[in-house]
Formats: sequence, C-alpha cells, structure tokens
Amino acid sequence: MILKIYRVTVFVFCVCWLTLNIVFPVVGYGIYGSEYKELSSKCADAMDETWFVEQLKDEQLNVSSKIHLMNCHEYDKTRKIMLSLGVSEHLLSYLNLEALELNQISVDRFVEQHRFNER
Repeated sequence: MILKIYRVTVFVFCVCWLTLNIVFPVVGYGIYGSEYKELSSKCADAMDETWFVEQLKDEQLNVSSKIHLMNCHEYDKTRKIMLSLGVSEHLLSYLNLEALELNQISVDRFVEQHRFNER
C-alpha cells in the first residue's frame, strides 16, 4: 500500500514538473511567439518615432506618437504572459533579435533622416 502511494506521488510529481517546465513554455512560445516578435518590432519603431517627434517639438505629432506607444504596452503584457508560462528570458531576447532581423530597414532609409536638406 505504501509503495503504491509512493509510486502515485512520484508519478504526479513528474507529470506536474514536466507540465510546468516543458509543456507550458512550449505552448507559450507556440501561441505568443510570433505576436511577441511583431509587438517587439512595433514597440521599437514607436520608441524611435517618439524620440524623433520630441526633437521636432510638434504637439500634434507628439500626441500621435504617444498613441503608437500603446504597442509597447501590448508588448509588455505579452512578455509577462510568456514569462508566467515559463518561457525563459534568453528565449525572449532571442525573439527580440529575430524581430530586429526580420524588420530591418535599409541603410539608405535610415541615413536619409540624418541628411542635411539645406545649408
């Protein structure tokens, strides 16, 4: 009887451990991975846009850029959900790098905003 209780306890422990450490992170990555990459890219763009708009000191554009920062809120929520499901920080960092690679802008477009239009 005690041996049976022991085996059931070990079995339940193993199932719980596998679920928490393998199943939940894999499911979290599968469900939220692509959304996380997209939101990561949108948030980075929104932060860049906000910085450039603040340099222009245009109030209308400033309000618009703050609305774009809502993407960062969604990004943070998705990140926290993935962390709570057990997806590691290292994997989230890797997804951020993938998002940067997938949404690279050309050097010409990036440099264009720094060129002098008048002298």
